[in-house]
Amino acid sequence: MDKVKRLKELTEYLNKCRNAYYNENNSLITDYEYDNLYDELEKLENETTISFANSPTKNVGFEVKPELKKVKHSHPMLSLDKTKSGQDLIKFASNKDCILSCKMDGLTCLLTYNNGVLQSAETRGNAYEGEDITHTAKVFENIPLTIPYKGLLEVEGEAIIRYIDFEKINIKLSEENKYKNPRNLVSGSVRQLDNKIAKDRHIRFVAWKVPLLESDNEYSDTMLYRLNFVKDLGFDIAPFLSYTNNSSDKENLPKMIESLKYKANKLSYPIDGLVMCYNDIKYGESLGVTSHAPKHSIAFKFYDREVVTTLTNIEWSMGKSGQLTPVAIFKPVEIEGTIVERASLHNVSILTQLDLQIGDEVTVYKANMIIPQIKENLSAKNRESYIQTPAFCPICNSPTEIKRDNSTDVLMCTNPNCKGKLLGKVSHFVSKKGMDIDGLSEGTIKKFIDLGWIKSIYDVYDLDKHYDKLKSFTGFGKKSVDKLKESIDKSKSTTLKQFISALSIPNIGTTQAKILAKQFHTWDEFYEAAIGSYNFSKLEGFGEVMNRNIHDWFKEDNGNVNQSIK
Repeated sequence: MDKVKRLKELTEYLNKCRNAYYNENNSLITDYEYDNLYDELEKLENETTISFANSPTKNVGFEVKPELKKVKHSHPMLSLDKTKSGQDLIKFASNKDCILSCKMDGLTCLLTYNNGVLQSAETRGNAYEGEDITHTAKVFENIPLTIPYKGLLEVEGEAIIRYIDFEKINIKLSEENKYKNPRNLVSGSVRQLDNKIAKDRHIRFVAWKVPLLESDNEYSDTMLYRLNFVKDLGFDIAPFLSYTNNSSDKENLPKMIESLKYKANKLSYPIDGLVMCYNDIKYGESLGVTSHAPKHSIAFKFYDREVVTTLTNIEWSMGKSGQLTPVAIFKPVEIEGTIVERASLHNVSILTQLDLQIGDEVTVYKANMIIPQIKENLSAKNRESYIQTPAFCPICNSPTEIKRDNSTDVLMCTNPNCKGKLLGKVSHFVSKKGMDIDGLSEGTIKKFIDLGWIKSIYDVYDLDKHYDKLKSFTGFGKKSVDKLKESIDKSKSTTLKQFISALSIPNIGTTQAKILAKQFHTWDEFYEAAIGSYNFSKLEGFGEVMNRNIHDWFKEDNGNVNQSIK
């Protein structure tokens, strides 16, 4: 077996064994077997002079930087012209051999090696100047720290978080705190001053270009040679296919595109398109650049149609935890057949990153053709000012505060009795993910809160006191009230999983509720564990934060939930 391939396999397998032993109290192999594999790995690292940042034989220390320093690139790292037409790819290739590769959806980075050692890592930034992230790159899971190549080497690629790792991170978070996509998460993680954050998020580097390679090989100025060269050094490279532009390749282009999509999906790589570039590097460079993009490559985008519109306002919506979420309001535009005029910005960090001001031109798209999102602020010019977060809650007028949550800034209302929090909790309680009660819209719940009929989630089951008055309300009649009563009564026969999920315990969603219901079987068993000293972090997918959240929630609830059940 190829030594580099075996080295990678041993690194991943021994890390899997270490995680099972130290974090899951489970031995996958005997100590004797582990020691033998460890010795084999160490021997291979010495023979090949290749060692990865996550190798069990290495102990890359955590490092905190006071700031990220600016660094000028050795060459412009320009973005590419884009198309969604396969015919444009055929036209671009003309009669030249090309490489068609996956366009990774992460944060573009440049690695430099000198005398066989990782010397520096930098972000793309504004294409001419980026930020020094060497301390973070050293804890990426698959970056070689040392290589058997003594010349100067530059490797350009993408820092990514695989979908499989992204889901493992999100599964531990509540619905409103889940990260939007791997691209945003990796971008924020790579640029952290504390590289332990990046270490915990399983960041990987995928190479797709080798700008600098000192070699006398006659093929060294081809993309194909350089990609295979760094692959042999231990780098993961973006999935690619050779395109010769003969008649068969032209006909097979759609199949080639689908094949690369399949490869990326199998590897769990986030991609947002493909890139076609000339295999002959010198020929590509001889074509020069346009005002903003090189002519040696073109990007083929197959996700999300973007539309330009104007930002008209920022509203703030309240979640069940009291988090105030910024919502962008913009001039209505049509995307994928529907009119869109608002999009959630998720948190203060995203609002700040977009540098938004009323009147800015922004690009809007539908993520996965469903959820409206703002992608880019076309008017931002590194301004010092942007839309300020409200100092007072727009619902109860109590002071707000910005809190740091999983390296993200969120705006919170400080009033524990804010009606907005109650509205969010009750709305979640009666939703399909909760108790599945029909007839209680957010508007209706708000009205009941204002009337004083609902002061906690449990008051939903005391609404029968008000049925006579409710029948006289606009939009309610005897038939509607009877249906509501029937739905509330039906919800009393629910599952343990559904009820736990409905309680709005921070970070405990449907997935976590399912695990808890499987562990405890009955409400009484779960309740006793929650008010006692049970360590929930022992459960799969649960950490210390979730353990603390469960105990804190039941402590603050002060037995109300149990009394309501009884």
